[in-house]
Amino acid sequence: MKLRSAAPAFAAIVAFAAFAWAHEEHQRPAARRGSPELEAMKRLAGKWNGAMMGEGGKPEAATAEFKVTSAGSAVEETLGKGTPFEMVDMYVDQGGKLAMTHYCAIGNQPHMTLKSGGPKQIVLEMDATPGIDLAKDEHMHALTIEFPDDDHLIERWISYKNGQPGKPAVFKFSRVKKG
Repeated sequence: MKLRSAAPAFAAIVAFAAFAWAHEEHQRPAARRGSPELEAMKRLAGKWNGAMMGEGGKPEAATAEFKVTSAGSAVEETLGKGTPFEMVDMYVDQGGKLAMTHYCAIGNQPHMTLKSGGPKQIVLEMDATPGIDLAKDEHMHALTIEFPDDDHLIERWISYKNGQPGKPAVFKFSRVKKG
């Protein structure tokens, strides 16, 4: 009879011990502080609407969404979410400086690193990227991000083809207000 009454107590102790271990071993890491440029990218978290001016000169509707992820160590940008030309950019600190990988709709992934930064502008330029021949492959080569104020954003993308820069694709965004 004593064995039957001890079984539930033993099960409760095991369950409590498992919960305590899981809580202790797997606590959420503290948010990380990054370079000034990564911190500027974190402030973009949310949805943005605007237009893109491409080679034709006619504005096309554009969207961007920024999400802080990986305990504050990365920022994910999705351009044109849900469209056939959806692209993702991942911003992280690399050796204490902002770096970005652009997952492009044309099927390559140029890696860019910080060329210069300040409170109103970040300039990234392509670094050596496996699988991209700078002399001939089409790819995004540079990105300038401008912060006129907290609610406006300008991205200037420069593509290269056959080793030559193309005309910039300029995105002008306004922050989508919550509510």
